[in-house]
Amino acid sequence: MWILSADIGGTKLALALSKQEQPEKLVKQMEVKSPRQSESLFEAIISGFHKLLKDEEGDVIKVAVGLPGILDLQQGLVVFQQNLPWRNFPLVQRLEMVFPKAQVFMETDMMTAANGEYKIRHFEKETFIYVTISTGIACCIIHEGKFLRGAGIPGEVGFSLTSAGAFFEEVCAGPGLLKNLQQHTNEEETLQQYFDRYYEKDERIVPLIHEWQREVALKIHSFILLVDPHVVVLGGGVMNHHPQIVDEISCLVDQYFSLPFFAHKKGRVQASLNKGSAGLIGAALL
Repeated sequence: MWILSADIGGTKLALALSKQEQPEKLVKQMEVKSPRQSESLFEAIISGFHKLLKDEEGDVIKVAVGLPGILDLQQGLVVFQQNLPWRNFPLVQRLEMVFPKAQVFMETDMMTAANGEYKIRHFEKETFIYVTISTGIACCIIHEGKFLRGAGIPGEVGFSLTSAGAFFEEVCAGPGLLKNLQQHTNEEETLQQYFDRYYEKDERIVPLIHEWQREVALKIHSFILLVDPHVVVLGGGVMNHHPQIVDEISCLVDQYFSLPFFAHKKGRVQASLNKGSAGLIGAALL
């Protein structure tokens, strides 16, 4: 019995195959470029799934998909995405037609990633926050095994404000950080090159990275005060590739809990265990 999972983005489609008895163990994975046309995008997903299933015996019993944007989960519709061509696309129905023996699940990519991080820690009753810092910034809260959905579109913390009045995402997501570094250095390096210089203790880069880390740490500090989660996981492309940065932000957050009666809140911030596979594993575990 097989589970197919997908993490659908504007740039790439990540697809995986796992077994029913061990959904968190991805047997096969693949990535393909995301087509820009609606039907071509769907066909690319199906083609990829069939490639993963080649030479494998047994039925597909679950198909689980995580994707960005606005979803109508009750109707199974992909309503709108900024970087994908689907508009009110009946994704669940279309997948059910291709895999009639399977249960089909659709969820936001933030929630699938959070789900994988939650369950790999064997959490069941805990309160948990997953924050992704990548091209954008968003978060997901899981409480006692259930997603906190609010009035419909929770977790858009990237649009909260920094102390300077800018959107948090504009300042602290990957593109915002890169823009700030380039403006202050008058150089056109990549974000990885700037991080390399930071690790080498480049005097021009260190204070800029420290300023960025403080903004992130202050947000995480406020999240912990508000929700009091057992764990806050920092994921997404920026954090997954830089465990030292996660450790340093974690230490900063702990420093902000200076009052003695907040000592128990220290040590809450952790790196992703699933890294870039978080969305695929979380989808398979839905």
